[in-house]
Amino acid sequence: MTQDLADARAAVQLSMEQVDAARDNLQTILDHLTAGVVVLDAQGRVHSVNPGAARILRTPLALHMGQPLAAVPGLEAFAAGVMQQFERFLGDETPHEGGHWQQSFELGAAGSTPFDEGITLIARGALLPNNERLLVFDDVSDMVSAQRAQAWGEVARRLAHEIKNPLTPIQLSAERLAMKLEGKVQPAEQAIISKSVRTIVDQVDAMKRLVNEFRDYARLPAAQLVSCDLNALMRDILSLYDNAAVPVHSELAADLPPVLADPLQVRQVLHNLIQNAQDAMAGQSPAAVLLRTRRSDSGQWVRLSILDQGPGFAEHILKRAFEPYVTTKAKGTGLGLAVVKKIMDEHGGRIDVSNRLTEGKVTGAQVSLSFAVAN
Repeated sequence: MTQDLADARAAVQLSMEQVDAARDNLQTILDHLTAGVVVLDAQGRVHSVNPGAARILRTPLALHMGQPLAAVPGLEAFAAGVMQQFERFLGDETPHEGGHWQQSFELGAAGSTPFDEGITLIARGALLPNNERLLVFDDVSDMVSAQRAQAWGEVARRLAHEIKNPLTPIQLSAERLAMKLEGKVQPAEQAIISKSVRTIVDQVDAMKRLVNEFRDYARLPAAQLVSCDLNALMRDILSLYDNAAVPVHSELAADLPPVLADPLQVRQVLHNLIQNAQDAMAGQSPAAVLLRTRRSDSGQWVRLSILDQGPGFAEHILKRAFEPYVTTKAKGTGLGLAVVKKIMDEHGGRIDVSNRLTEGKVTGAQVSLSFAVAN
């Protein structure tokens, strides 16, 4: 009997060790998951979280253990949506495929949130055996953005093809009509004809520029990356703006290392961003654009910033700045920053947009481009 008790005690000890090992393994897996995992009780209070959840939601959720998810600043709407999905899931008598619900959520689209820009989540929820709620979610913002860019590329390609073909015949027909009627009608009618033809030609040119922007967005060539002296390229570009109505100044860091870049595409990006900055300050005095280069603290990146003194970006523009047809210009297509984003993606770099703040007031906009240092 003594031996039996010893064997039973050893078996219990082994089982406990196995349970502890399994728990440690599970915790290690949860800690390294890129997805967010949150366990809620029936009242929506946070029972446990993994680091992925805090990273995706930009919030130290571990500080809110035992509190309702809805009480976490910036997550009120998300928490309400999650609890609503659980209520529907538990109240629905129809069996759910896989035993869980799935829903997409847009976070940071408006209001005070912990997000610098809007993100898209795919969330799944399931009921645990102890009546707790398991919530798992992934940030699919990059995927959604890529799908939107691909869709817009197809739209741009079709528009460029369908619209461009009739533009030249329209312009030539108007000019030929004016030429045939010149001297054959009264001066008053001649003035009307000349003005109408000029309007047609001007509008056709505007349409051509729009079509070319769509074409460039849809058919942007792959970047040909070479070792490039970014400061030398900046000086070359700056010389083109010597007599600009809105001057362009520079603060170029000394001893800047060469970067991997396509000089032609960098020129396109810089002209686009400088023009945007100048447009934002049209009619403003004093006004100037500043180009600044700096090396990152890690030494692996070079950051090029374009700063202006205009009204800055509206909040809704900041959240969707890189989507096509998002613009503040009355006659803009919104393709400028979308093209810049595609080019920086080709470079394996990064683009960030923000407002410049002085004593809490917006004093301009800033667009920053990060290029990898050439090895």
